[in-house]
Amino acid sequence: MTAKALLLGALLAATAAAAMAEPNFNGTWERYPPAGEKADPRYAPSGIPDPPLKPQYKGEWQAKQKLLAARIEEGQPAGDNYVHCIPDGMPAMMMGMFPMEVFMRKEQINITQEAFTQVRRIYMNEKLPKWDEVDPSFYGRSVGRWEGDTLVIETVGIKSNVTFRWTPHSEAMKITERMRLLAPDILQDQITVEDDFLEKPWTYSYSFRRMKGYKLQEYVCEDNREYVDETGGQRLRIGK
Repeated sequence: MTAKALLLGALLAATAAAAMAEPNFNGTWERYPPAGEKADPRYAPSGIPDPPLKPQYKGEWQAKQKLLAARIEEGQPAGDNYVHCIPDGMPAMMMGMFPMEVFMRKEQINITQEAFTQVRRIYMNEKLPKWDEVDPSFYGRSVGRWEGDTLVIETVGIKSNVTFRWTPHSEAMKITERMRLLAPDILQDQITVEDDFLEKPWTYSYSFRRMKGYKLQEYVCEDNREYVDETGGQRLRIGK
């Protein structure tokens, strides 16, 4: 056997091994564990710690958390983007209470969240642009690559008014996700947020369970008659 043939065989074997290492995330997933179900400790999400905000930003965030807790106790809506029919954006859409669908192909991966029919697009094996080279948006610009059986996604370009748990951030914020299967039907998404507003990276994880046979439903926020007034009370808009 010639050296050329040996080299070709090695390249084919390496390509096949890489392909086998890339798991199949295609399908529909629900947040795990769903309400009322106890999680298997092997697959449980990490829980979300408070954001490690720098002192100059922490006071305002804590005040908003107190307001949120008071509204929840009163049975009032939070007064966030949901009330105004505005989608979550990143990274909040990845913990949506509704199912999500993953559609994979070699050059691109799409993730659709049923709530507000949110769609993010992950471009594979492309260079991550600088944050100021991207028009700020709800989902930013995401690029992905495989590291063995783990999908690594980097995202920049999130609007500063698109927040998770009312956590302030700059437009230079970067989100890095590491997605992998913990079991054939359990998907983990570890999220790390880096930003100048934070003293250190903010890391937490979500878990999802495959929903075999489930098809996403249409979700259009078209009524939007409930709103929160200037006193924090819930009101119903009548007429235009």
